[in-house]
Amino acid sequence: MNIRWSPLSDKGFTLVELMIAMVILGLVLTGVVKMFTNTGRFHTSQEMMVSLTQDMRAAKMLMSQEIREAGCNPKHLIRIGFQTSSDDRYNTDANSIHFTRDIDNGDGDANLEPDGDANDPNEDIRYYRTNDNCSGTVGAVLAAGNNTPGCLRRNTGGGGQPVMANVTNLQFIYYDTNDAVLPPAGLTTNAALDKIRTVEVILTGQVENPGRATETSQTQRFRIKIRNMGV
Repeated sequence: MNIRWSPLSDKGFTLVELMIAMVILGLVLTGVVKMFTNTGRFHTSQEMMVSLTQDMRAAKMLMSQEIREAGCNPKHLIRIGFQTSSDDRYNTDANSIHFTRDIDNGDGDANLEPDGDANDPNEDIRYYRTNDNCSGTVGAVLAAGNNTPGCLRRNTGGGGQPVMANVTNLQFIYYDTNDAVLPPAGLTTNAALDKIRTVEVILTGQVENPGRATETSQTQRFRIKIRNMGV
């Protein structure tokens, strides 16, 4: 059988065909790169949100456990409970909370032995938010509703220790025995502070790098029943 070759069979692609092929390949590669970029951004966003969720959960557990024990005073030798101060870090108001409890005598053993005072470790506690990133110079106390990212701090007398960074809101709401709101401006005396029976905490945090996240923030709103006030 004789095979006849066409003169066109020895020719390659024309310049136009090569250009069309390169354009198509470029479009395909652009789509692939975009897909991988979006996938990487999604995973980064998810990782940051998981980290934020863990930080929020830890802060909520710590604050709930300690605030719940405000006013723990088994021996009734001195006044123990919510405190007021002219220093906004040590006040009980909308943007900070300060309370005492008598849970141990500070002897360092495993037994909790109240001794009638609130001078032992972790018995005089303050929570507030400062205008910094939890490192370096400590900034000023931030007001409730101020969305500037700040550092949630816990102070037990040795300086405000960082609890959580990138906190964009910290707010406390106080309720009496009838579940009526106690205005923070009125919590300036021991008599007013002793009416607190429930504390509601609003805590909002944002991810470390909001510009690379699809979800940037999370809010925890929780109420804490004070076990020992009025007992």
